[in-house]
Amino acid sequence: MKQKLTLKQWCKKAEELEIALSKQYWKLETGQKYSKPKIKKYETKINKLAEYFLKNFDRPEILKDTCIGAVASTKTFQLSLKFKEERNKKIRSKKHTIKGNPVTWDTWRQYVTKATHNERKKIYDKFIKLTPLISPIIKEKFQKNKQIYKQYGTTPLKLYVKEHELTTKELIKIITTLRNQVKKPFQKQFKYYAKKLLHKKPEYYDDLYYVRNAIYQDMTKDFRGVDPIKHIKKTMKEMGLKPDKIRVDKKDRPKKYASPFCMAIKIPQDIRISFKPENPLNDANSIYHEMGHAIHFSSIKPQLPYWTRTIISNGLAETFSTFFEGILTDYDYMTEELKLDPKYSKEIIRRKNFMQLFGAAFYTGNSLFRIAYWRENLKFENCNKRYAKELKKSMGMKIPGAYWQLHHILPESMMYVPSYMLAEIQQNKIKTQLRKKYGKRWWKSKKAGKEVLNLMSKGTDSEAGDFSKLTKKDILNYVRSITTNP
Repeated sequence: MKQKLTLKQWCKKAEELEIALSKQYWKLETGQKYSKPKIKKYETKINKLAEYFLKNFDRPEILKDTCIGAVASTKTFQLSLKFKEERNKKIRSKKHTIKGNPVTWDTWRQYVTKATHNERKKIYDKFIKLTPLISPIIKEKFQKNKQIYKQYGTTPLKLYVKEHELTTKELIKIITTLRNQVKKPFQKQFKYYAKKLLHKKPEYYDDLYYVRNAIYQDMTKDFRGVDPIKHIKKTMKEMGLKPDKIRVDKKDRPKKYASPFCMAIKIPQDIRISFKPENPLNDANSIYHEMGHAIHFSSIKPQLPYWTRTIISNGLAETFSTFFEGILTDYDYMTEELKLDPKYSKEIIRRKNFMQLFGAAFYTGNSLFRIAYWRENLKFENCNKRYAKELKKSMGMKIPGAYWQLHHILPESMMYVPSYMLAEIQQNKIKTQLRKKYGKRWWKSKKAGKEVLNLMSKGTDSEAGDFSKLTKKDILNYVRSITTNP
Protein backbone atom coordinates (compact mmCIF):
# COMPACT_ATOMS: atom_id res chain seq x y z
CA MET A 1 0.00 0.00 0.00
CA LYS A 2 1.66 3.23 -1.21
CA GLN A 3 -0.26 5.70 0.91
CA LYS A 4 0.61 5.76 4.61
CA LEU A 5 -2.60 5.47 6.60
CA THR A 6 -3.54 6.82 9.98
CA LEU A 7 -5.50 4.47 12.25
CA LYS A 8 -8.67 6.46 11.50
CA GLN A 9 -8.14 6.14 7.74
CA TRP A 10 -7.38 2.44 8.07
CA CYS A 11 -10.62 1.85 9.99
CA LYS A 12 -12.67 3.76 7.40
CA LYS A 13 -11.24 1.67 4.54
CA ALA A 14 -11.71 -1.57 6.49
CA GLU A 15 -15.37 -0.89 7.20
CA GLU A 16 -16.12 0.11 3.60
CA LEU A 17 -14.62 -3.13 2.31
CA GLU A 18 -16.41 -5.25 4.92
CA ILE A 19 -19.77 -3.71 3.97
CA ALA A 20 -19.20 -4.38 0.27
CA LEU A 21 -18.09 -7.96 0.95
CA SER A 22 -20.97 -8.65 3.35
CA LYS A 23 -23.48 -7.62 0.70
CA GLN A 24 -22.05 -10.23 -1.67
CA TYR A 25 -22.05 -12.93 1.01
CA TRP A 26 -25.63 -12.02 1.87
CA LYS A 27 -26.62 -12.74 -1.73
CA LEU A 28 -24.65 -16.00 -1.69
CA GLU A 29 -26.14 -17.26 1.58
CA THR A 30 -29.70 -16.28 0.68
CA GLY A 31 -29.55 -18.12 -2.64
CA GLN A 32 -29.45 -15.05 -4.86
CA LYS A 33 -27.12 -14.11 -7.69
CA TYR A 34 -23.74 -13.00 -6.37
CA SER A 35 -20.39 -12.08 -7.91
CA LYS A 36 -17.39 -14.34 -7.36
CA PRO A 37 -15.03 -11.75 -8.91
CA LYS A 38 -16.26 -9.09 -6.49
CA ILE A 39 -15.85 -11.43 -3.52
CA LYS A 40 -12.31 -12.20 -4.65
CA LYS A 41 -11.54 -8.49 -5.13
CA TYR A 42 -12.86 -7.48 -1.70
CA GLU A 43 -11.23 -10.45 0.07
CA THR A 44 -7.88 -9.58 -1.54
CA LYS A 45 -8.14 -5.95 -0.49
CA ILE A 46 -9.15 -6.89 3.06
CA ASN A 47 -6.18 -9.25 3.25
CA LYS A 48 -3.77 -6.52 2.16
CA LEU A 49 -5.33 -4.07 4.59
CA ALA A 50 -5.07 -6.54 7.48
CA GLU A 51 -1.44 -7.28 6.64
CA TYR A 52 -0.79 -3.52 6.49
CA PHE A 53 -2.20 -3.14 10.01
CA LEU A 54 -0.06 -5.98 11.37
CA LYS A 55 3.07 -4.37 9.91
CA ASN A 56 2.33 -0.79 10.96
CA PHE A 57 0.23 -0.84 14.15
CA ASP A 58 0.45 -2.53 17.55
CA ARG A 59 -2.67 -1.04 19.09
CA PRO A 60 -5.52 -1.51 19.69
CA GLU A 61 -4.68 -5.11 20.53
CA ILE A 62 -8.19 -6.39 19.80
CA LEU A 63 -7.87 -5.06 16.26
CA LYS A 64 -4.47 -6.67 15.88
CA ASP A 65 -5.89 -10.06 16.90
CA THR A 66 -8.83 -9.62 14.55
CA CYS A 67 -6.49 -8.82 11.67
CA ILE A 68 -4.76 -12.16 12.17
CA GLY A 69 -8.13 -13.85 11.74
CA ALA A 70 -8.88 -11.63 8.75
CA VAL A 71 -5.63 -12.63 7.03
CA ALA A 72 -6.44 -16.30 7.61
CA SER A 73 -10.01 -15.85 6.41
CA THR A 74 -9.14 -13.96 3.24
CA LYS A 75 -6.38 -16.40 2.34
CA THR A 76 -8.77 -19.32 2.63
CA PHE A 77 -12.01 -17.75 1.34
CA GLN A 78 -11.75 -19.57 -2.00
CA LEU A 79 -11.63 -22.86 -0.11
CA SER A 80 -14.67 -21.73 1.88
CA LEU A 81 -16.60 -20.97 -1.30
CA LYS A 82 -15.47 -24.22 -2.89
CA PHE A 83 -16.57 -26.12 0.21
CA LYS A 84 -20.07 -24.63 0.14
CA GLU A 85 -20.44 -25.34 -3.58
CA GLU A 86 -19.00 -28.87 -3.46
CA ARG A 87 -21.04 -29.79 -0.39
CA ASN A 88 -24.25 -28.85 -2.18
CA LYS A 89 -23.18 -30.62 -5.40
CA LYS A 90 -21.79 -33.82 -3.90
CA ILE A 91 -23.67 -34.31 -0.64
CA ARG A 92 -26.96 -35.20 -2.28
CA SER A 93 -29.26 -38.12 -2.97
CA LYS A 94 -31.02 -38.59 -6.30
CA LYS A 95 -33.17 -41.35 -4.77
CA HIS A 96 -34.70 -38.82 -2.39
CA THR A 97 -36.36 -35.69 -3.73
CA ILE A 98 -37.94 -32.52 -2.43
CA LYS A 99 -40.05 -30.36 -4.71
CA GLY A 100 -38.86 -32.52 -7.61
CA ASN A 101 -35.16 -31.98 -6.92
CA PRO A 102 -32.57 -34.31 -5.36
CA VAL A 103 -32.20 -33.77 -1.60
CA THR A 104 -28.98 -31.88 -0.89
CA TRP A 105 -27.24 -30.79 2.27
CA ASP A 106 -29.10 -27.47 2.01
CA THR A 107 -32.53 -29.09 1.81
CA TRP A 108 -32.29 -32.28 3.88
CA ARG A 109 -33.52 -30.66 7.10
CA GLN A 110 -36.74 -29.74 5.34
CA TYR A 111 -36.95 -33.18 3.72
CA VAL A 112 -36.55 -35.25 6.90
CA THR A 113 -39.42 -33.51 8.70
CA LYS A 114 -41.84 -35.51 6.53
CA ALA A 115 -39.72 -38.59 5.81
CA THR A 116 -40.12 -42.06 7.32
CA HIS A 117 -37.53 -43.31 9.81
CA ASN A 118 -36.13 -45.65 7.17
CA GLU A 119 -35.82 -42.82 4.63
CA ARG A 120 -34.10 -40.63 7.21
CA LYS A 121 -31.66 -43.38 8.08
CA LYS A 122 -30.84 -44.03 4.43
CA ILE A 123 -30.18 -40.40 3.59
CA TYR A 124 -28.18 -39.85 6.79
CA ASP A 125 -26.04 -42.91 6.06
CA LYS A 126 -25.59 -41.84 2.45
CA PHE A 127 -24.47 -38.35 3.43
CA ILE A 128 -22.02 -39.78 5.97
CA LYS A 129 -20.68 -42.13 3.28
CA LEU A 130 -20.22 -39.17 0.92
CA THR A 131 -18.18 -37.04 3.36
CA PRO A 132 -14.80 -38.18 1.87
CA LEU A 133 -15.76 -36.17 -1.22
CA ILE A 134 -15.54 -32.93 0.78
CA SER A 135 -12.92 -33.96 3.35
CA PRO A 136 -9.90 -32.79 1.30
CA ILE A 137 -11.29 -29.26 1.14
CA ILE A 138 -11.92 -29.14 4.90
CA LYS A 139 -8.47 -30.56 5.60
CA GLU A 140 -6.75 -28.04 3.35
CA LYS A 141 -8.66 -25.14 4.87
CA PHE A 142 -7.77 -26.10 8.45
CA GLN A 143 -4.13 -26.77 7.62
CA LYS A 144 -3.78 -23.40 5.89
CA ASN A 145 -5.37 -21.65 8.85
CA LYS A 146 -3.03 -23.45 11.21
CA GLN A 147 0.00 -22.28 9.20
CA ILE A 148 -1.18 -18.67 9.03
CA TYR A 149 -1.94 -18.37 12.74
CA LYS A 150 1.42 -20.00 13.51
CA GLN A 151 3.20 -17.25 11.54
CA TYR A 152 1.85 -14.79 14.09
CA GLY A 153 2.70 -17.01 17.05
CA THR A 154 -0.83 -17.98 17.98
CA THR A 155 -3.80 -20.31 17.30
CA PRO A 156 -7.54 -19.75 16.91
CA LEU A 157 -8.00 -21.27 20.40
CA LYS A 158 -5.56 -18.83 22.03
CA LEU A 159 -7.24 -15.84 20.42
CA TYR A 160 -10.71 -17.21 21.25
CA VAL A 161 -10.12 -17.55 24.99
CA LYS A 162 -8.39 -14.16 25.08
CA GLU A 163 -11.38 -12.54 23.36
CA HIS A 164 -13.73 -14.10 25.92
CA GLU A 165 -11.49 -13.09 28.84
CA LEU A 166 -10.85 -16.72 29.75
CA THR A 167 -7.97 -19.15 29.90
CA THR A 168 -8.11 -22.46 28.05
CA LYS A 169 -8.26 -24.22 31.40
CA GLU A 170 -11.26 -22.11 32.49
CA LEU A 171 -13.06 -22.73 29.20
CA ILE A 172 -12.57 -26.49 29.45
CA LYS A 173 -13.77 -26.44 33.06
CA ILE A 174 -16.99 -24.57 32.16
CA ILE A 175 -17.80 -26.86 29.23
CA THR A 176 -16.90 -30.05 31.10
CA THR A 177 -18.95 -29.06 34.17
CA LEU A 178 -21.94 -28.39 31.95
CA ARG A 179 -21.47 -31.67 30.08
CA ASN A 180 -21.40 -33.66 33.32
CA GLN A 181 -24.54 -31.95 34.59
CA VAL A 182 -26.72 -32.40 31.49
CA LYS A 183 -25.77 -35.89 30.32
CA LYS A 184 -28.13 -37.93 32.52
CA PRO A 185 -31.21 -35.69 32.26
CA PHE A 186 -30.67 -35.46 28.49
CA GLN A 187 -30.51 -39.25 28.08
CA LYS A 188 -33.60 -39.73 30.22
CA GLN A 189 -35.60 -37.12 28.30
CA PHE A 190 -34.39 -38.35 24.90
CA LYS A 191 -35.61 -41.87 25.65
CA TYR A 192 -38.93 -40.48 26.83
CA TYR A 193 -39.62 -38.26 23.81
CA ALA A 194 -38.27 -40.78 21.28
CA LYS A 195 -40.75 -43.32 22.60
CA LYS A 196 -43.61 -40.81 22.88
CA LEU A 197 -43.18 -39.09 19.51
CA LEU A 198 -41.00 -41.31 17.32
CA HIS A 199 -42.31 -44.61 18.72
CA LYS A 200 -38.81 -46.06 18.91
CA LYS A 201 -35.60 -45.75 20.91
CA PRO A 202 -33.13 -42.91 20.18
CA GLU A 203 -30.73 -43.69 17.36
CA TYR A 204 -27.69 -42.00 15.80
CA TYR A 205 -29.61 -40.56 12.85
CA ASP A 206 -32.05 -38.76 15.17
CA ASP A 207 -29.87 -35.68 15.12
CA LEU A 208 -30.53 -32.37 16.83
CA TYR A 209 -31.84 -30.68 13.70
CA TYR A 210 -34.35 -33.41 12.94
CA VAL A 211 -35.54 -33.77 16.53
CA ARG A 212 -36.03 -30.03 17.02
CA ASN A 213 -38.64 -30.17 14.23
CA ALA A 214 -40.12 -33.58 14.98
CA ILE A 215 -40.70 -32.76 18.62
CA TYR A 216 -43.26 -30.10 17.70
CA GLN A 217 -45.00 -31.92 14.85
CA ASP A 218 -48.08 -32.79 16.90
CA MET A 219 -48.29 -29.26 18.34
CA THR A 220 -48.02 -27.01 15.31
CA LYS A 221 -51.76 -26.68 14.68
CA ASP A 222 -52.40 -24.51 17.72
CA PHE A 223 -49.37 -22.34 16.96
CA ARG A 224 -50.12 -21.49 13.34
CA GLY A 225 -51.97 -18.32 14.26
CA VAL A 226 -48.91 -16.85 15.96
CA ASP A 227 -46.84 -14.35 13.97
CA PRO A 228 -43.40 -14.58 15.62
CA ILE A 229 -41.94 -11.54 13.83
CA LYS A 230 -44.88 -9.39 14.95
CA HIS A 231 -44.70 -10.63 18.54
CA ILE A 232 -40.95 -10.36 19.08
CA LYS A 233 -41.00 -6.82 17.65
CA LYS A 234 -43.87 -5.92 20.00
CA THR A 235 -41.95 -7.33 22.98
CA MET A 236 -38.80 -5.46 22.05
CA LYS A 237 -40.74 -2.21 21.66
CA GLU A 238 -42.36 -2.69 25.09
CA MET A 239 -38.83 -2.96 26.47
CA GLY A 240 -37.97 0.35 24.80
CA LEU A 241 -35.92 -1.20 22.00
CA LYS A 242 -36.15 -0.35 18.28
CA PRO A 243 -36.48 -3.41 15.98
CA ASP A 244 -38.27 -1.87 12.98
CA LYS A 245 -35.15 -1.18 10.92
CA ILE A 246 -34.13 -4.87 10.93
CA ARG A 247 -34.65 -6.55 7.53
CA VAL A 248 -36.15 -10.08 7.40
CA ASP A 249 -35.74 -12.44 4.40
CA LYS A 250 -38.04 -15.46 4.65
CA LYS A 251 -38.18 -16.51 1.00
CA ASP A 252 -37.56 -20.24 0.40
CA ARG A 253 -34.96 -20.26 -2.39
CA PRO A 254 -33.40 -23.64 -3.42
CA LYS A 255 -29.81 -22.47 -2.84
CA LYS A 256 -30.55 -20.53 0.32
CA TYR A 257 -28.46 -21.52 3.34
CA ALA A 258 -30.29 -24.14 5.40
CA SER A 259 -29.69 -22.59 8.82
CA PRO A 260 -31.29 -19.33 9.98
CA PHE A 261 -28.73 -16.55 10.35
CA CYS A 262 -28.27 -12.87 11.06
CA MET A 263 -25.84 -10.76 9.04
CA ALA A 264 -24.56 -7.39 10.23
CA ILE A 265 -23.86 -5.60 6.96
CA LYS A 266 -23.09 -2.34 8.79
CA ILE A 267 -23.35 -1.97 12.56
CA PRO A 268 -25.72 -0.55 13.68
CA GLN A 269 -27.45 0.74 10.53
CA ASP A 270 -27.93 -2.31 8.25
CA ILE A 271 -28.78 -5.57 10.02
CA ARG A 272 -30.56 -8.47 8.29
CA ILE A 273 -31.87 -11.92 9.19
CA SER A 274 -32.66 -14.91 6.96
CA PHE A 275 -34.54 -18.16 7.55
CA LYS A 276 -36.15 -20.97 5.57
CA PRO A 277 -39.59 -22.01 6.85
CA GLU A 278 -39.51 -25.50 8.40
CA ASN A 279 -42.09 -25.78 11.17
CA PRO A 280 -44.16 -22.96 12.75
CA LEU A 281 -42.85 -23.58 16.25
CA ASN A 282 -39.25 -24.08 15.21
CA ASP A 283 -39.47 -21.05 12.94
CA ALA A 284 -40.57 -19.02 15.98
CA ASN A 285 -37.52 -20.23 17.91
CA SER A 286 -35.27 -19.25 15.01
CA ILE A 287 -36.87 -15.84 14.51
CA TYR A 288 -36.67 -14.92 18.20
CA HIS A 289 -33.03 -16.09 18.21
CA GLU A 290 -31.97 -14.21 15.08
CA MET A 291 -33.93 -11.11 16.06
CA GLY A 292 -31.94 -11.24 19.31
CA HIS A 293 -28.73 -11.04 17.28
CA ALA A 294 -30.20 -8.27 15.16
CA ILE A 295 -31.45 -6.06 18.01
CA HIS A 296 -28.05 -6.45 19.69
CA PHE A 297 -26.10 -5.29 16.64
CA SER A 298 -28.59 -2.53 15.82
CA SER A 299 -28.43 -1.21 19.41
CA ILE A 300 -24.67 -0.66 19.47
CA LYS A 301 -23.78 3.02 19.75
CA PRO A 302 -22.79 4.35 16.30
CA GLN A 303 -20.26 6.80 17.79
CA LEU A 304 -18.10 4.04 19.28
CA PRO A 305 -14.66 3.41 17.75
CA TYR A 306 -14.73 1.03 14.77
CA TRP A 307 -13.18 -1.86 16.70
CA THR A 308 -15.44 -1.45 19.75
CA ARG A 309 -18.52 -1.28 17.55
CA THR A 310 -17.78 -4.12 15.15
CA ILE A 311 -15.56 -6.68 16.90
CA ILE A 312 -18.00 -8.72 18.96
CA SER A 313 -16.84 -12.02 20.45
CA ASN A 314 -18.80 -15.10 19.40
CA GLY A 315 -19.96 -15.72 22.97
CA LEU A 316 -21.17 -12.16 23.40
CA ALA A 317 -22.96 -12.27 20.04
CA GLU A 318 -24.80 -15.45 21.04
CA THR A 319 -25.73 -14.12 24.49
CA PHE A 320 -28.50 -11.81 23.32
CA SER A 321 -29.81 -14.17 20.65
CA THR A 322 -30.31 -16.93 23.23
CA PHE A 323 -31.63 -14.33 25.70
CA PHE A 324 -34.53 -13.40 23.42
CA GLU A 325 -35.15 -16.94 22.19
CA GLY A 326 -35.43 -18.00 25.83
CA ILE A 327 -38.51 -15.82 26.30
CA LEU A 328 -40.42 -18.62 24.57
CA THR A 329 -39.87 -20.77 27.67
CA ASP A 330 -41.63 -18.22 29.90
CA TYR A 331 -45.07 -19.54 30.85
CA ASP A 332 -46.55 -16.09 31.50
CA TYR A 333 -45.22 -14.82 28.18
CA MET A 334 -46.67 -17.76 26.26
CA THR A 335 -50.12 -17.49 27.84
CA GLU A 336 -50.42 -13.70 28.14
CA GLU A 337 -48.52 -12.35 25.15
CA LEU A 338 -49.01 -15.15 22.63
CA LYS A 339 -52.47 -16.00 24.05
CA LEU A 340 -51.75 -19.73 24.04
CA ASP A 341 -53.65 -22.31 26.07
CA PRO A 342 -52.06 -22.89 29.53
CA LYS A 343 -51.84 -26.68 29.17
CA TYR A 344 -50.48 -26.34 25.64
CA SER A 345 -47.93 -23.73 26.79
CA LYS A 346 -46.66 -25.97 29.56
CA GLU A 347 -46.05 -28.82 27.12
CA ILE A 348 -44.24 -26.54 24.66
CA ILE A 349 -41.97 -25.34 27.46
CA ARG A 350 -41.25 -28.92 28.57
CA ARG A 351 -40.23 -29.82 25.03
CA LYS A 352 -38.20 -26.65 24.57
CA ASN A 353 -36.37 -27.45 27.78
CA PHE A 354 -35.60 -30.89 26.40
CA MET A 355 -34.19 -29.30 23.25
CA GLN A 356 -32.02 -27.11 25.48
CA LEU A 357 -30.71 -30.28 27.11
CA PHE A 358 -30.16 -31.82 23.68
CA GLY A 359 -28.28 -28.72 22.54
CA ALA A 360 -26.12 -28.68 25.65
CA ALA A 361 -25.23 -32.38 25.35
CA PHE A 362 -24.46 -32.02 21.64
CA TYR A 363 -22.56 -28.74 21.79
CA THR A 364 -20.44 -29.59 24.81
CA GLY A 365 -19.18 -32.58 22.83
CA ASN A 366 -18.65 -30.40 19.76
CA SER A 367 -16.84 -27.80 21.84
CA LEU A 368 -14.44 -30.19 23.51
CA PHE A 369 -13.69 -31.74 20.13
CA ARG A 370 -12.81 -28.38 18.64
CA ILE A 371 -10.72 -27.37 21.68
CA ALA A 372 -8.82 -30.67 21.44
CA TYR A 373 -8.12 -30.08 17.75
CA TRP A 374 -6.13 -26.93 18.50
CA ARG A 375 -4.84 -27.74 21.97
CA GLU A 376 -3.53 -31.19 21.07
CA ASN A 377 -2.68 -30.39 17.46
CA LEU A 378 -4.80 -33.29 16.24
CA LYS A 379 -4.14 -34.77 12.83
CA PHE A 380 -7.07 -34.41 10.46
CA GLU A 381 -7.13 -38.17 9.96
CA ASN A 382 -7.83 -38.63 13.69
CA CYS A 383 -10.67 -36.10 13.88
CA ASN A 384 -13.56 -38.44 13.11
CA LYS A 385 -12.51 -40.86 15.84
CA ARG A 386 -12.04 -38.06 18.38
CA TYR A 387 -15.38 -36.49 17.49
CA ALA A 388 -17.21 -39.78 18.00
CA LYS A 389 -15.44 -40.18 21.35
CA GLU A 390 -16.44 -36.71 22.59
CA LEU A 391 -20.07 -37.17 21.55
CA LYS A 392 -20.20 -40.54 23.28
CA LYS A 393 -19.01 -38.84 26.47
CA SER A 394 -21.53 -36.02 26.14
CA MET A 395 -24.57 -37.79 24.74
CA GLY A 396 -23.96 -41.42 25.65
CA MET A 397 -24.57 -42.40 22.02
CA LYS A 398 -22.45 -43.75 19.18
CA ILE A 399 -22.53 -41.07 16.50
CA PRO A 400 -20.61 -41.56 13.21
CA GLY A 401 -17.43 -39.52 13.58
CA ALA A 402 -17.70 -38.07 10.07
CA TYR A 403 -20.87 -36.22 11.09
CA TRP A 404 -18.83 -33.18 12.16
CA GLN A 405 -17.91 -32.61 8.51
CA LEU A 406 -21.61 -32.14 7.68
CA HIS A 407 -22.30 -29.77 10.55
CA HIS A 408 -23.06 -26.12 9.78
CA ILE A 409 -20.36 -24.73 12.12
CA LEU A 410 -17.61 -27.29 12.71
CA PRO A 411 -16.16 -27.59 9.17
CA GLU A 412 -16.49 -23.86 8.51
CA SER A 413 -15.39 -22.08 11.67
CA MET A 414 -12.03 -22.41 13.39
CA MET A 415 -13.34 -21.77 16.92
CA TYR A 416 -17.03 -21.00 17.43
CA VAL A 417 -18.95 -23.85 19.03
CA PRO A 418 -18.21 -23.17 22.73
CA SER A 419 -19.90 -19.79 22.24
CA TYR A 420 -23.38 -21.32 22.36
CA MET A 421 -22.77 -22.78 25.80
CA LEU A 422 -21.03 -19.72 27.23
CA ALA A 423 -23.90 -17.60 25.97
CA GLU A 424 -26.63 -19.84 27.42
CA ILE A 425 -25.11 -19.65 30.89
CA GLN A 426 -24.53 -15.89 30.59
CA GLN A 427 -28.02 -15.04 29.33
CA ASN A 428 -29.62 -17.09 32.12
CA LYS A 429 -27.53 -15.16 34.64
CA ILE A 430 -28.73 -11.84 33.16
CA LYS A 431 -32.35 -13.00 33.09
CA THR A 432 -32.19 -14.17 36.71
CA GLN A 433 -30.99 -10.72 37.77
CA LEU A 434 -33.78 -9.02 35.80
CA ARG A 435 -36.43 -11.21 37.45
CA LYS A 436 -35.12 -10.29 40.90
CA LYS A 437 -35.26 -6.56 40.11
CA TYR A 438 -38.38 -6.27 37.95
CA GLY A 439 -40.47 -9.35 38.70
CA LYS A 440 -41.42 -12.38 36.63
CA ARG A 441 -42.87 -10.20 33.85
CA TRP A 442 -39.60 -8.34 33.43
CA TRP A 443 -40.09 -8.34 29.65
CA LYS A 444 -42.85 -5.73 30.08
CA SER A 445 -40.53 -3.36 31.92
CA LYS A 446 -38.80 -0.47 30.18
CA LYS A 447 -36.34 -0.35 33.09
CA ALA A 448 -35.37 -3.96 32.36
CA GLY A 449 -35.12 -3.04 28.68
CA LYS A 450 -32.85 -0.14 29.56
CA GLU A 451 -30.50 -2.51 31.38
CA VAL A 452 -30.43 -4.89 28.43
CA LEU A 453 -29.88 -1.97 26.04
CA ASN A 454 -27.00 -0.76 28.20
CA LEU A 455 -25.34 -4.19 27.93
CA MET A 456 -25.90 -4.36 24.17
CA SER A 457 -24.99 -0.78 23.31
CA LYS A 458 -21.37 -0.96 24.49
CA GLY A 459 -20.23 -3.28 21.73
CA THR A 460 -17.15 -5.28 22.62
CA ASP A 461 -16.85 -3.42 25.96
CA SER A 462 -20.09 -4.93 27.30
CA GLU A 463 -19.84 -6.50 30.73
CA ALA A 464 -21.69 -9.49 29.27
CA GLY A 465 -18.59 -10.25 27.21
CA ASP A 466 -16.49 -11.11 30.27
CA PHE A 467 -17.00 -14.85 30.71
CA SER A 468 -14.34 -15.21 33.40
CA LYS A 469 -16.96 -14.24 35.97
CA LEU A 470 -19.12 -17.32 35.27
CA THR A 471 -19.16 -19.60 38.31
CA LYS A 472 -20.17 -23.18 38.96
CA LYS A 473 -23.30 -21.77 40.60
CA ASP A 474 -24.17 -19.99 37.34
CA ILE A 475 -23.75 -23.27 35.43
CA LEU A 476 -25.93 -25.18 37.91
CA ASN A 477 -28.58 -22.44 37.80
CA TYR A 478 -28.68 -22.74 34.02
CA VAL A 479 -29.05 -26.54 34.18
CA ARG A 480 -31.80 -26.10 36.76
CA SER A 481 -33.61 -23.71 34.42
CA ILE A 482 -33.76 -26.30 31.62
CA THR A 483 -34.65 -29.26 33.87
CA THR A 484 -37.39 -27.55 35.90
CA ASN A 485 -40.71 -27.64 34.06
CA PRO A 486 -43.80 -25.45 34.65
